[in-house]
Amino acid sequence: MASTVKMLDTVDSTNSLIARAVAASGLSDAVNCVAHLFESPEDIGEGEGTDTDRSVAGIQTPASSDHGSESSSERLPISIAVSDVQTKCRGRQGRTWFNSPGESLLSSWAVPVRIDVLDSRHSGWLTTICGIALIDAIGEVMTRHDVRALKPDAQLELKWPNDVFCQGRKLAGILCEMVPTDESSAVLIIGIGMNLFVPQENLPIDMSTSLQLQFGPLPPYAELRDELVCVTTQHLRRELSAFMKHPDDVIPDLRDRVERLSWTLGKQVRAHLADDRSLIGRALSINDDASLTILRHDGCRQKVTVADVGVLPEIGDAVE
Repeated sequence: MASTVKMLDTVDSTNSLIARAVAASGLSDAVNCVAHLFESPEDIGEGEGTDTDRSVAGIQTPASSDHGSESSSERLPISIAVSDVQTKCRGRQGRTWFNSPGESLLSSWAVPVRIDVLDSRHSGWLTTICGIALIDAIGEVMTRHDVRALKPDAQLELKWPNDVFCQGRKLAGILCEMVPTDESSAVLIIGIGMNLFVPQENLPIDMSTSLQLQFGPLPPYAELRDELVCVTTQHLRRELSAFMKHPDDVIPDLRDRVERLSWTLGKQVRAHLADDRSLIGRALSINDDASLTILRHDGCRQKVTVADVGVLPEIGDAVE
């Protein structure tokens, strides 16, 4: 099953670009829509630069593989949009994601998802899997290039549900959005913004960091960007394929991995809930539906499925 790649110098948002491409494709089946996403000559606007349906840094799509029989992961098409600059780059809750040419990884992946998966109690794992896949991909690329931690305690961690942190600072954010295609399927858009070469003085907030401040020596920007896109695609394809095929079989392993990677568990947190309420307590556990259980100061446990969770200083017992 073929996949397509679009590379641009500048775009408003790679997530928005993919959403427009899905709407312009005229294909209601999500699998075919994603497989041929950027083959259409339709103008999807808000971008400039070069584009291609060839591989990025050696991405082997299933159509170009000569391995004979296809595995279940190889049958999952993933199309990708990559840009060096995004003029309307955004994160959750409409926040702006800082970016500058040659300093960030700015990319989005389109993946077909069945409606029965989206409607299941396990659907929360889709976004968490993206964070796990990104951490594994970063680690694999750094191992290839013998990149080492610049500080003894520099390690990649997962802030619930899917942000990538290092030394208590945000390295990468992931924004997942859904575009329905028909009654049985939809396109999952996975947008990733990661600080690669952002210097300390240009970091937008104190709670952020960049890869070059934590690890080195890094390969040049274009090489690092392309390898990260390539390897992240491979990990996303493998992880999402396994999950969508047999979620109950892989969830125990996913929970174990999140617990090992978690920057959130065990810490005092404030959860900003969807209805504008806030909850303060101790992050206690990850559940089998990917939700977070918080132990409140009154001893009650509350499960959080959708929230912006921040870690608080350790100042004693949590209070509402």
